[in-house]
Amino acid sequence: MLALGLLLAGEALAASSGVTSGSAPDEQAMRGEALYRQRCAACHDHPQDRIPPRELLGFRSPRAVVRVLTHGTMRPMAEGLDSSEIAALATYLTGRAPGSEPVPLPNRCAKPGAVVTVGSGDWPSIGRDVAGQRFQPEPGLRASDLPHLKLKWAFAYPEGASGPVQVAGGRVFLASGDGQVHSLDARSGCSFWSFGTGRVVRAVTVAEFVAGEGNARRSAVFFGDDQGIVTALDATSGALLWKTQVETHPLARITAPPSVYGGRVFVPVSGMEDPLTHDASYACCTHRGSVIALDAASGTVLWKQYTIESAPRPLPKASPESVQHFGPAGGSVFTPLGIDARRELVYAATAEAYARESPPGSYAVIAFDMKSGARRWERQFMPENGERDRICRETGETDCRNLFSLSTQVMVHTLAGDRDRLFVGSKAGWVYALDPDAQGRMLWSRKIGRGGDLGGIMYGPSADAQTLYVPIADTTVMPPARAGGLAALDVRTGAVRWQLESELPRCSWQAGEPAACKDVNTCDCSSAKAAATTTIPGAVFAGGWDGHLRAYATANGRLLWDADTAVPVAAVNGVPARGGQLGGYPVVVAHGAVYVTSGASAMGRPGNALLVYAINGKAAVTGGTDVRPDQLEQ
Repeated sequence: MLALGLLLAGEALAASSGVTSGSAPDEQAMRGEALYRQRCAACHDHPQDRIPPRELLGFRSPRAVVRVLTHGTMRPMAEGLDSSEIAALATYLTGRAPGSEPVPLPNRCAKPGAVVTVGSGDWPSIGRDVAGQRFQPEPGLRASDLPHLKLKWAFAYPEGASGPVQVAGGRVFLASGDGQVHSLDARSGCSFWSFGTGRVVRAVTVAEFVAGEGNARRSAVFFGDDQGIVTALDATSGALLWKTQVETHPLARITAPPSVYGGRVFVPVSGMEDPLTHDASYACCTHRGSVIALDAASGTVLWKQYTIESAPRPLPKASPESVQHFGPAGGSVFTPLGIDARRELVYAATAEAYARESPPGSYAVIAFDMKSGARRWERQFMPENGERDRICRETGETDCRNLFSLSTQVMVHTLAGDRDRLFVGSKAGWVYALDPDAQGRMLWSRKIGRGGDLGGIMYGPSADAQTLYVPIADTTVMPPARAGGLAALDVRTGAVRWQLESELPRCSWQAGEPAACKDVNTCDCSSAKAAATTTIPGAVFAGGWDGHLRAYATANGRLLWDADTAVPVAAVNGVPARGGQLGGYPVVVAHGAVYVTSGASAMGRPGNALLVYAINGKAAVTGGTDVRPDQLEQ
């Protein structure tokens, strides 16, 4: 059965390679090509920043292309197209008609699950704790056990991997590319419930809160989506508790999961207006990032604060015929918020402004009062213009706004007998340590990456008591240089304890690539470390763009374990799973298992695999039937 599953997965991968085959009607493909030339080619044939090139669109499933055009980020570009025209576009881009993909099985659990509570050893939020340290003190395994990890089970995300999983109460919670949120059994991967949103959801948070009279506690799954809506579901049953619209700007997106503390849900708001700054016909720009606080029990908005306080206004026009521009705008918050329980503050790390100017609130760490939303302090990290220009020339960036964006969650770190520190990283390759008791005063800074729009430090470090483990992306380097690396910094001083160059990349998908996939820019095989790290006692996990998850000794950086997550495997929901690049999201370690989402947040090779490794792991093959815990090797 496993061999058959691998064979089917390989066939599915070949089908998704982007090569148009005889299975796609010629007339439909020709119609789609004409629409692509009219609607899409201007950007995707000449990609800039985070716009994917045409070749990479072919790795998506037809259903995923339809969804992004009808419900996702490309809705504005598809305005006016009917369903047959959107289907033609999907057929042209992927070589397959929508609806031709295999349909996952429900794979329902044989028995109802127990009431979900968040316990010791769980990983309920993207940073594990609200401070964002991504350190698991009770992993259920030791660093010396890592070479013995084996695949226990896999889940194929319908329509592609969307974001990371969270583990709580014996369950795994995740969002999939088809807009559904799932609750799976942590031991077997069978499904307790699924909730369809009809929208794009990246990541979820599981948390308990007090509900109703008698101080009863309830567990819920909280998430935001690409339409500015925040939703809460009962973690045990999947029933809808509440749904609140927090942002109405058409290009607003909630890309990071909420943070939940003290009965409140804190939501970061990002946006997709940045790519349109390159469109001369677009009236840029009016979106500002924001932070919203909601009541966890009811979803009522308690406060909302924009990162850039001044509202956008019309700017002087270059000529009467030119497009009207607006500003200030930008300051998106695309990473999770940091929660400082001791000081009752919420920290947001903000991205670029959408013009040359750097208004307050962009490129900054902002501290908001947890209860009132008042702005307590702000520290901006944009250099003076002369220094900015010099850095841009040396880096070789053609659009240097993004380079100075803060790109990690603000981590709150406590040292025994010492003052707390805040840690944040930037795309320019800097790590900053700030004093939360002195208005964010700089304690130390350390440049460890070259920097770039997708370079420098992306998504975040993890930390144990003494050391900060920082992934380095640096994706845009030219041979013979290697992209990325990993650095261990002393949390008190910023001194480099050790630093590793990335390994030579090994991409299992390179064999049999389509003819159009010719160079590193479109078929990237890179070991850039653009995913957040995760730490357990004695080991730190770092994901690479080559699809490999590697674990290193915290003492000296020695390689302990290397797993290729981009190989095809059979999944418990009856369809093939295959990963891709590891980008953005950390792995989750809980109760002796390592959970890896492979192919999400991918700028090159996407995937659809959740892979679960354990010491006694055994690949779970369903053959179309439910998988119960007693069917797995214990």
